[in-house]
Amino acid sequence: MTLPSSNRPPHTRPEHQPRVPNFKRFLITGAVIGFVIGAAISIMGDEVQGYSATSGALYIGAFGAFIGTGLAGIVGILLDRSGRDHP
Repeated sequence: MTLPSSNRPPHTRPEHQPRVPNFKRFLITGAVIGFVIGAAISIMGDEVQGYSATSGALYIGAFGAFIGTGLAGIVGILLDRSGRDHP
């Protein structure tokens, strides 16, 4: 059943909503990528006396996760700021 043209609700266009990045996903992804890169660098690098390969991979991987989380946070903030309308 079709409504007569006078009874139709007015067609409104949705206002432009800026896309906001999901910071939780950015940070988790940055941490995982940083850990994988750090662990890979540790495993491929030279052995260090006093640390096993596993301990070195965990320590360097944790440092890589820290750096990756920080970089992902910065990228997320930059994307958030660029997606907003400037007055």
